[in-house]
Amino acid sequence: MKHYDLSEIKIYPLSIKDIDQVYAIEVETFPTPWSRASFVSQLLGRRSNIYLVAKKNNEVIGYTGIVKKNKSGHITTIAVKHDFKRKKIGTLLLISLIRTAKKRGITRLFLEVRQSNMIAQKFYERFNFFTAGKIRRYYLDSGEDALVMVVDDITNYEYKDIILKLEGELKT
Repeated sequence: MKHYDLSEIKIYPLSIKDIDQVYAIEVETFPTPWSRASFVSQLLGRRSNIYLVAKKNNEVIGYTGIVKKNKSGHITTIAVKHDFKRKKIGTLLLISLIRTAKKRGITRLFLEVRQSNMIAQKFYERFNFFTAGKIRRYYLDSGEDALVMVVDDITNYEYKDIILKLEGELKT
């Protein structure tokens, strides 16, 4: 497995010119992908939405996003290009998203994850997300239930320490 120097990976706000590359990752990753129009809508929608891309040179290798609702942030998506999975890109993206969310006044995060997706659940648990509930038959493609995972306060010192620890792991 080839390792990448994470210093080669830069995080940027999603721009219109990134949509085709983001959409290609979306189709590669999800059984029911968002449309290109959905990404454009999220990008051009409310100014409080936060969408980020990870790039190596000019290649988009991952993306993530939040829709802000008052002081809560709904993490709507996170994905990494197949060739770059398991190389800490997702961790880098989520740390960047959380830092940006805090700057925008978000204090609480939530997301939905497939009940069967144990890898994603373990990933979010590293960021102190916990399962707060279930939405029955949430996923239209399979009828699978979604778990609702939450972090109640991303602004306290305890959470800051969790993020600093995860950042430290990026350097190893």
